[in-house]
Amino acid sequence: MAHFQPNPSPSTALALVLPESAMDAIQPLRSFYDAAAIKWPPHLNLFYPFVQPSDLESASEYLSEHLHTIFKVPLSIRFGSVEVFSGGKKRPSFLVLRPDKESEELIQDFYTLLCREFPEISSAVKRKQFKPHLTIGQVHAGNEGKIFYFKRKFGMLCRAIGEVEAGLATMQRIDGKMTYVRTWGVKEYPFALSPECVPGSVVKREAWTYKSAAYHKTEDEEYSEDENEEQDQTVDKWEPVAITDEAKTPGRSLTLSTYNVFTDTDILVKEDGRWWAICRKLIASNSTIICLQEVSDDCLEMIGNSWEVRQKYPYISHSPEKPLLRLRNCVILSSAPFSWEEVSTAVQGRSICVAKFDQFGFYSAPISVGSGDEDAPGPPGVWRSLVVANVHLPAYHTDESAQIRTEYANLVKAHLDATYPDNPVLIVGDTNIPNDDTISYAVAHNIINESSGASYAALFPSTCYADAWLIAGEGLGGNTFDPTTNTLAFENAQNGSSIPISPQRYDRIYLRLQGGDSLLIREARVVFDTSVPPSSDHYMLTSKLSFIDSSKQPAPETLLALPETTLQDDDLVSFLKSNNCFPTANETALRHQAVASLTACLNGLPDLTTTPTTSTDATFSLRLVPVGSFGLGTYTSTSDTDILAIGSISTLLFWRIAKQRIKKFRGKPADSPTLTPSDALSVKIVRYVDATIPMLILLIGDKIRIDLQYTTAVSVLANFDTIPLQPLNSPLWNLTVPTLKKLQAWRDLLFLLSRIPNLARYRLAYRFIKLWAEKKGVYSSKFGFFGGVHISLLLSRISMLLPPTATASQLIAAFFTHYSTTKWDEAIIAMPGTGKVLRYQRATRDKMVILTINTPVINVAANATIHTVHTLSSELEKAAAKFELDAGFSDVVGNFGDDGLKEIPIGVNDFLGGYNRYIKVDVQFWGLNRQGGRALVGWVESRLVGLLVELGRQTPGLDARIWPGRFHEVKPLEEAHSSETENPAPNEDEVNELRGFYLVALTPSATSSQMTKEEKRNGEAAFAAVLRNFETAVTKHKEKYDPSTSYISVSCVKPDEFVTEKGNRVELDQTMVWDGGEADENGDGIPDDEDSDEEEDPEIADLLIDGEEVEEEDDFFGSLRKGSKKGKNASATIHKTSGPTAKLRPSHEVFNRLKWDSKYDASAYVIGYEDRFRGVLEIGVDKWKTEMSDEEFVPMHRVVYFKERKTGEILWDREKRIDKIFGSGNTVDEKKKGKK
Repeated sequence: MAHFQPNPSPSTALALVLPESAMDAIQPLRSFYDAAAIKWPPHLNLFYPFVQPSDLESASEYLSEHLHTIFKVPLSIRFGSVEVFSGGKKRPSFLVLRPDKESEELIQDFYTLLCREFPEISSAVKRKQFKPHLTIGQVHAGNEGKIFYFKRKFGMLCRAIGEVEAGLATMQRIDGKMTYVRTWGVKEYPFALSPECVPGSVVKREAWTYKSAAYHKTEDEEYSEDENEEQDQTVDKWEPVAITDEAKTPGRSLTLSTYNVFTDTDILVKEDGRWWAICRKLIASNSTIICLQEVSDDCLEMIGNSWEVRQKYPYISHSPEKPLLRLRNCVILSSAPFSWEEVSTAVQGRSICVAKFDQFGFYSAPISVGSGDEDAPGPPGVWRSLVVANVHLPAYHTDESAQIRTEYANLVKAHLDATYPDNPVLIVGDTNIPNDDTISYAVAHNIINESSGASYAALFPSTCYADAWLIAGEGLGGNTFDPTTNTLAFENAQNGSSIPISPQRYDRIYLRLQGGDSLLIREARVVFDTSVPPSSDHYMLTSKLSFIDSSKQPAPETLLALPETTLQDDDLVSFLKSNNCFPTANETALRHQAVASLTACLNGLPDLTTTPTTSTDATFSLRLVPVGSFGLGTYTSTSDTDILAIGSISTLLFWRIAKQRIKKFRGKPADSPTLTPSDALSVKIVRYVDATIPMLILLIGDKIRIDLQYTTAVSVLANFDTIPLQPLNSPLWNLTVPTLKKLQAWRDLLFLLSRIPNLARYRLAYRFIKLWAEKKGVYSSKFGFFGGVHISLLLSRISMLLPPTATASQLIAAFFTHYSTTKWDEAIIAMPGTGKVLRYQRATRDKMVILTINTPVINVAANATIHTVHTLSSELEKAAAKFELDAGFSDVVGNFGDDGLKEIPIGVNDFLGGYNRYIKVDVQFWGLNRQGGRALVGWVESRLVGLLVELGRQTPGLDARIWPGRFHEVKPLEEAHSSETENPAPNEDEVNELRGFYLVALTPSATSSQMTKEEKRNGEAAFAAVLRNFETAVTKHKEKYDPSTSYISVSCVKPDEFVTEKGNRVELDQTMVWDGGEADENGDGIPDDEDSDEEEDPEIADLLIDGEEVEEEDDFFGSLRKGSKKGKNASATIHKTSGPTAKLRPSHEVFNRLKWDSKYDASAYVIGYEDRFRGVLEIGVDKWKTEMSDEEFVPMHRVVYFKERKTGEILWDREKRIDKIFGSGNTVDEKKKGKK
């Protein structure tokens, strides 16, 4: 027992001190929250104050001599809870870590023994009871919300510290700092504020990645030299990412997003539901890098626990297992590895999160070296990696906050300019910069002074930084904080603000111009949050960016000159809005909800909230990707949604499963008053199109039409996430021709999305050109005019040949100027920058050639004829002439009439009254089966192009122009209006019967004046023969035309002969009944074994369990269909009792047998093949061309039959499934029946 007088002042202490190994976990938080962090090491006070300073050395000596008899030091302790020691109303409360139960008992025993050794010190202590604790920070009273978050944060710290060996130390205050006098069981170590809390310090950080317990080291990895270390990982854990020096690839693209997830410190409960909604948003985002702001520990923990988030973004800036430094933090998620650094500032304790991505960047220009050989390559340039700064600028709109915001922004810019002067730099995050009208209001109402108002524009001036939204933004005005649509934003906007509540563009993406020449901002868009309640008070801002690869840029001589025009993009946007060319936000959300519903349906999920991991039906791999206008972002309210499904099972099996799951799926209609964004929409089958590439037309929510195609591509599924990064010649694309043809739309889309310099401006230009084509009657690929694919490819080529700075107005002007002078009979339009040699050989039947991007290269303008090309050229020249005169957008498209009730193309009136003669093709149908009427319409429309071909071939003295739409005869407006008033119910006959006609306008050609009278008479006779032959051709097809329910006539008429009754008028038929706009849930056209009610066919389940994963055979050279094509009265039903129908041997095998087998004489046999314009033609087997480069080449999938020349006997027939050469198809079935 020792007798020392207690110290009346707190200048000495006896405490348990944690070892230096615990400093990394504890000191950052203590430095940030504990004012004594710089004065004390992490400790638990036993006696404070202790003995008088003059006796401290003697007391230390006494402990050295007797401590081993008192207690064993160090003490192994753990922390188990967080407590708050209240400081009252005027003093701050203390947040402390308390030892767990065992450690508490151990320390209490030690304390009791020390009290016996130092009785005078013990009796001087005024506290009621001894509570061992480690102080982490202070918080002022009244912040219950912050205290709640702190307790959660420091609870994580307890786990992070783990078990530690706490030693004993005597300490004395010298110059305000406690210094060691003597220690036992712990080494003395220096302590100071953590660098994160020292303004101006830069702390190098590592990204983290998740390693599951199933991870084992591979043979290539080096094992630890420690023989006792286990080689296999047995627990899940987060590990730092080791950055390797990988090969640098210029020209890569990425998608960058910023999202303020909003942490509300006024809520005293966990928000796991909202954090999970945040995770769903991250999963749904197709970003490469996501910068998050206001991330809390709970939010980060939820993100780290989501395997879907980890799978999509395997790299994260902060470990979810460790507590974050602040209540609100900046965090980076990425699909690519990165390193980062944290820059501390004195501005409200904020830091700057700066990440470097070595996989993205560019090579600077190589340094020229003097050499005798001018062509000798110099040394390679320096690789400049992408740098992303994730920032969160101070909030509020006051003079003081404006000054603080400027100070913080200047620190960000100064660090980036000094550290990364030549790198491409992006500054991303919640800038809290309001819109211009809000700033003007605040200055006008003296909320802020003029100097503060001007400071906003000076934060990131346009002379030094490019605003992604201003360059490539579209839709919603870029507002990411919108109190008018977001309830959380509305609540927060009301808190203490004197500025009127209005949408704000707070979240921004800036590209520093210095070092950013090789980085293109191609798109910027706001991702709407349709969940109720919303996930955050902010919306996500996403931008697509691409690095320029100089090796893949078009040669300078191929670049187009930037056209001069006074037209402005703002005027273009207003014009397009007035014509309803943009889908509304609700329509966009509904379309995405429709795709999500279809995905859930085809995956066998009951709703949108169930994941495949929790469903027993997820028995095969399936990915749905958008293509067409929906994938390109150019769709309108009336556009169909094209979806390609990529799966691991055969096509026939997929369609069978799809039909059964659609029947079983339950969803709500889109106009249901109880519909929420998390509800699934109903899925109904409209019809199944049995074509070379089968397609299922669906109606989602009774409103959204989706065209679904399917292909089997197992290798693509296995590498799905890396597909956008694959080059055009990647080995992944070594697939069969039919599979490549089905994937082509998606592959071409990926190319366009990665190469178009500015997607927002491109989309504006696309919408205008499409509107122009629709109004001028030249928008329909099936009639030989421009379609969506044509405009996409043609405009993409223009955007790639113009400088990246081209505006949407300049893109439009260049489009019309360039293509109005194109010689379509000679030109081959191909995409620049593919790095491929063009090997397409133009055929004599190709009147216009616009090629797809990927192999197999296809001419999408194959339907073009001499007449449609003439019409297109004429309209392009007229538009180009108006642009040269600096006409406005409305002048180019045309003037709108007074009739606002009908959406009739502007040019239709000119078409109906601008010609003296027309070919009128009347089509009528009155049958009970509407499918027959739809088939008749499709049949006639597919033959109309052939009519134009024959007119061009047989009647050179005529120019023909077809209007791409069906007309019908209607009663006068007054009569129709009165009948509507008296009896609003629709006329059932008008719905059940088709009465329409197609018109082809005729004018003398430029050469007709030079024709002789005899040539004109011959031309008239040829014209009559063309009409007669066309009528015969369309009516002789018995499967398409039934005279008992259909009527088709072809005649030459005058404009006053369009109608059958005087006073009636002609209008475009907008009825969708005959165009597949009505749902049929039976799906009779889908190849299926039988009509299943509810349960999935067990045979299908067996096939799925067996893992039937196949790459399809080559449809291009032979059909895989097990049943015959559907006729009017036929259906391909496969009965389980008789087993599957025998496969028909493909046409190329029959051809090879007849051509090369010595038993057959090739000249004695004939091939019947289907010509696109003239129907079925015949050619001798010996004259059939198999070389694709041959002008007379015809693909084998067009072969209809083989027959013997003399007898006419059919030896092989595709539709009837006859094969007398090999005995396959129905021949096998007949043999089996004969045996039975």
